[in-house]
Amino acid sequence: MTRRLLSFARRDELQAEPIEALPLLAGLCEVLSHTLGAEVACRYHVAPGIPPLLADKGQLETVLVNLASNARDAMPQGGTLTMSAAEMRLEGSSGPRGMMPGRYIRIAVEDTGIGMDPMTVSRVGEPFFTTKPRGAGTGLGLSMAKGFAEQSGGALTVESEPGRGTVVALWLPPAPNSAEALRSDTCPATMNAQTASAVVHRVLVVDDEPVVREMLLGMLETAGYTVLPAASGAEALQLLDAGEAVDVLVSDLSMPGMGGLALIAAAQARRPHLPAVLLTGYAGDGASIAVGGAISGTYSLLRKPVRGTQLVERIEALIAVREPMQE
Repeated sequence: MTRRLLSFARRDELQAEPIEALPLLAGLCEVLSHTLGAEVACRYHVAPGIPPLLADKGQLETVLVNLASNARDAMPQGGTLTMSAAEMRLEGSSGPRGMMPGRYIRIAVEDTGIGMDPMTVSRVGEPFFTTKPRGAGTGLGLSMAKGFAEQSGGALTVESEPGRGTVVALWLPPAPNSAEALRSDTCPATMNAQTASAVVHRVLVVDDEPVVREMLLGMLETAGYTVLPAASGAEALQLLDAGEAVDVLVSDLSMPGMGGLALIAAAQARRPHLPAVLLTGYAGDGASIAVGGAISGTYSLLRKPVRGTQLVERIEALIAVREPMQE
């Protein structure tokens, strides 16, 4: 219950890693075929050539098992559960509401069950809302999945009609430089940003603590990024207003004057869809983060102390989502 609440609040600490969709879904389907019951057939389909996705593997497996359990409950007379993975490209406003344009790996869990009406679909992501009888469910399964997807840099969508089943899809970022990794014999979990791409990306780092700011600057410069440091939200906005090119914004949450959430909102008003990483080291920040849910999906949360590889992986994942696919 605690883990689900943390995931819903986007405060659980995630350890992202590249994940191949085929062995993930094949393994889960094999396990689920023995646990869902003889009346439910488990199938999986992975599009050929799909790149690895970037997510916390343990959390992703937990989410998929919970979705499969919901699907089984929606098929009291039996049916078919299908898990699938495909690479998707979103342009402009063509994707689900609130999602940034870019590349995603869509992991879908589809059932042939009783389905849901539009009113129920609109509420399934709410915490503690459940269609199950009293005592049969907590109502945290889909809200946990939604929080996990958003914290991972993606989103969750639900499509359903009464009598025609339900499709719950996780939209997750591809692993950094996954296209290049697939064309080579090696696929390291982390890569130096400078050698991974011919483009040197520019990162705006905002923190009011000089020591922390210098530490972050050193981490990112070592990884090959060009770093623009700022000591406050106002200074960061001045840089943006001056026309500085910025690929990713990295900001502390708690700062005097303008906090990280306000800075991200102001920066994205100036630069729509600017990827952002929000850093926090205080448990008491939960209330502020909850308020920031109003701009859900516009930033990725990391807990301090943050490791260099962890920050680089998150930045590369956000960049990978936005990179145009021109293969």
